[in-house]
Amino acid sequence: MLRRCALAAGLLARLALSGCSEVDPLEAIRLQQAAGDHEGSLEPLRELLATRPDDPEANFRYGRALAFTQPNLAVWALRKAMKDPKWLVRAGTQLAFLALANFNFNEVVKITGRILEREPENVRVLMMRANAYAHSKQNPELALADAKRMLELDPAATEAYEPLILALLGLERLEEAGEALAEAGRLLVELGTDEAVLAWHCSTTAAFEQESGDLEQAGETWIACLDAHPTDLDVVSSAISFYDAQGQPDRSLEVLRAALAGAPASQFFRASLAQRLRVSGDAAEAEAVLREATRSEDPQLAADGWMDLAKFRQAQGEYGAAADALERALELMREAGSASPQMLFEYADALVLADRLVRALEVAEDLPVPAHRQLIRGRVAQERRDPARALEAFDEGLRLWPDNPWARYYAALAAEELGDFERALEEFRNAVRIEPGATDARTRGAALLLAQGNPNSALVMLRTAMGEAPLEIEGQLLAMHLSGLRGDTTALADYFAMIETSRPAWAGRALAEAAEGLTRRGGPALALDMLAKAPGVDFNDPRYVAALRALVRFSHQAGETAATRAAFQAILAAHPDSSAFQALRGLDLELSGAPAEAVYVAYARALELGPQNAWALAGLGRLAFGDDPEAALGFFDRAASADPSDPAPKLQAARALVASGNPAQAAERLDALLLEHPFEAEAAAERARLDLERGIATPETLERVRRAVRFGGGADALELLSRVHAQRDEPELAAWAVERARALREARASEG
Repeated sequence: MLRRCALAAGLLARLALSGCSEVDPLEAIRLQQAAGDHEGSLEPLRELLATRPDDPEANFRYGRALAFTQPNLAVWALRKAMKDPKWLVRAGTQLAFLALANFNFNEVVKITGRILEREPENVRVLMMRANAYAHSKQNPELALADAKRMLELDPAATEAYEPLILALLGLERLEEAGEALAEAGRLLVELGTDEAVLAWHCSTTAAFEQESGDLEQAGETWIACLDAHPTDLDVVSSAISFYDAQGQPDRSLEVLRAALAGAPASQFFRASLAQRLRVSGDAAEAEAVLREATRSEDPQLAADGWMDLAKFRQAQGEYGAAADALERALELMREAGSASPQMLFEYADALVLADRLVRALEVAEDLPVPAHRQLIRGRVAQERRDPARALEAFDEGLRLWPDNPWARYYAALAAEELGDFERALEEFRNAVRIEPGATDARTRGAALLLAQGNPNSALVMLRTAMGEAPLEIEGQLLAMHLSGLRGDTTALADYFAMIETSRPAWAGRALAEAAEGLTRRGGPALALDMLAKAPGVDFNDPRYVAALRALVRFSHQAGETAATRAAFQAILAAHPDSSAFQALRGLDLELSGAPAEAVYVAYARALELGPQNAWALAGLGRLAFGDDPEAALGFFDRAASADPSDPAPKLQAARALVASGNPAQAAERLDALLLEHPFEAEAAAERARLDLERGIATPETLERVRRAVRFGGGADALELLSRVHAQRDEPELAAWAVERARALREARASEG
């Protein structure tokens, strides 16, 4: 017989993994989870999976525990558990539920389909698939079939009516939808039900009226629903969507304020109201709404308030204040005896963001989850510009927690910094597979693939799960560039419409990115044609100034300035006091070869109107470079400060330092530039060239020049690589690089 340990349930899992070697550790974990301690079971499960990575029950219980605590990380383990036929239904049902909660309807359909092959009368699984079909609005016929099947199996299954009605609306069978809605109402009265179901019926009625085109009646029904159910999450959320669609954002704010007044303990309503206020520009009131919760006498509510305030401050870029808010939340949770390992980790990470690195390491030593400790150590090493040590820590963290998307992501960044781009791409892909929307791994991985000359794979990576996890604006801009590079006008139109709707301030930049891609594909004439025909674009609108700048640049490249100059002059006449348009006037003059004095006057006028105009500052830097590189350096530094995302002024500043006789400072600047923009071939080549001029060719020099070759440096970069190999006394490699450079130049010449 197996010996058993007579200890408290909370200690059973750890003891089973250590002292009681004859006891199956899963038995203790089953007890722990049965008692509701899902979070406490995570670490014992991680330790168990380190030795039994393919155990289906361990993977299921790990995924289930994460579903309760960190649902976005549960997918990996549940998928693995599903591979065992005995755990297909339990693990698949949990995974489908998570996918439905995250609006990943395609995934729901795939998972539930597998389960229903085995259990075709599983009503709960039919319900999830019916809702996925219905809410995706792509398969109303299949949603209708599943909903009807549910009612055949269980006539009292009122939850079947939601996908049933949505399906009928999608099929434009409005009369049948109305009858189903009435039948659902009668059934609810007969069976008796709770307020949540009545609220659903009310909101569905309003949605039906809205879909039927009776907006006036829908408005009246929404008022009635909000009066009867002012704090129901579905009613409030759906009503807000209705008012937003009708162009009544102020009414949406009123609804949220009323919901919060009725349910002041609702973290969702409070955070939603604060977010809406912040986006509308009222950051002060948004903070006041969040601060109100921090004054609650309930320590849990107050702690939640401090956590929401911390997230708000992080979104504002106030990292020190965010760390302070998290520290206060942690104090309250400790007083209540409910400080979780995840919260401790978030506090340590906030300290890293706030550049409190010593304190972050101190907190890391007390983190109860070993993987968390390694992640913080790695983050601190990254901030201290020690990527090798950072990668060591991340590797250890990944050994303990292989399905953590953030560890994969930070490992990719460390590998990038070391010049190991194969490893970086592998980790970006892993991060995307685990959870596409957790980080910007799709965008960074796609940018790396594009830099390596693989735009098709870049677009595939960028599009991964876009429907369920929308891209950040940088990813959307990259999608515009890639679509232009591929000549995909349909995708260009779709992405542009998305940006115009969700991020209208970025519309001009989006068109400029598309123009860059089109120019790389087939020359500037393609870009000019697209910009001229872009629907609804008014170049008089300052929102499109980046697109207008692209129009000016590419008209000069194509030698077609006559048509664009006339339109551009009219825009200038209409906006004589616009700094942005005056900077474009300077660029137009510069590209046309006008006298330096005229160019200077235009850029100086732009700077007078807008002292932080990065385009004007960079233009003045270019003018000054030949005669006064020190003055040019000042302009380039100011331009880089005005627009930190643009690497060009930073590269030009480094070159100005070289021209001023300060190559050591230039080398430092280039190292910093390559940390921020690792794919900049010109910067990598410039850095290698500085080493050669000092008569050295270290392994770092070799890595930089190889980077320049990898990321499109062409024949010049290959010739520089040959010089580095020669300096390192590697004649065969030097000869190989020279031959490749010669072949490349001949191939380019033959292309015309």
